[in-house]
Amino acid sequence: MRTLIVTGLSGAGKSKAVDILEDVGFFCVDNVPPQLVRTFVDLCHSGESEIDKLAVVTDIRGDLFSKRFQADLSDFSNNHKDVEILFLEADPEILVSRYQETRRKHPLSGKAGNLSQSIAMEKQMLMTLRDNADHIINTTKMSTADLKKTLINLLETEKTNVTIQVNASSFGFKYGMPMSADFVFDVRFLPNPFYKKELRPLTGNDEQVRDYVMSFPEAKDYFEKIVALVDSVIPHYKNVNKEHVEVAFGCTGGQHRSVTFAYLFEQAFQKKGYKTSISHRDIQKDREAGH
Repeated sequence: MRTLIVTGLSGAGKSKAVDILEDVGFFCVDNVPPQLVRTFVDLCHSGESEIDKLAVVTDIRGDLFSKRFQADLSDFSNNHKDVEILFLEADPEILVSRYQETRRKHPLSGKAGNLSQSIAMEKQMLMTLRDNADHIINTTKMSTADLKKTLINLLETEKTNVTIQVNASSFGFKYGMPMSADFVFDVRFLPNPFYKKELRPLTGNDEQVRDYVMSFPEAKDYFEKIVALVDSVIPHYKNVNKEHVEVAFGCTGGQHRSVTFAYLFEQAFQKKGYKTSISHRDIQKDREAGH
């Protein structure tokens, strides 16, 4: 089980880092008391745990960051090849600015005096842990997107395992365009099963409808070109850390042709090894309207 102990200076971006780690499949636990970190990690590493990637956040809030404890935590990481320490930091003036913007109270404000003194004290207190960290990220000039890219590049094995989820959907143009789709394909030019009495009450989820729609050479050609196009583009989404691609198919009412294409598209990408999902926004609306 790959395990990250996420720590560092207050205001350096630990919460954002946790959100990113969750996006790439880590089970994340925030604000674990320092004295429980080793116990919690050992428990998750036991044979009964189903967790395969773990991130544990601990910091100065635990008020137990003695140099001895930090050394013990570093030894724990060194003696477990799957356990790594990720330390986040930022320049003092940036930390001051971030605290002023959020108007939050620094954890050491009651002990060190003003904000700048609190930040300086925390930096000194965590020096041992920083010196023994496996990874150090300075977030001074980083946006959230920059931090995400840096983290995924740092976790090289995680980058290769980030799996794009392909979401196929169908809709009816007369009920409006979908707002969240990355790709929209219009299948209204194909013959409409609605005008076949025996097919009208069915949907693209029925084999008879799919057979009819795909019996036309132009349908097969269009479908194959769509699959090839999307398949060629998806790998590039990984470069911008995009985890979901939504591909929508539209026909007039969203019951026959669009459902057929969404169904077959989802099946095709599932066979390619992608995680997939499918939804049909308007599949029942014509029926409900009495058409």
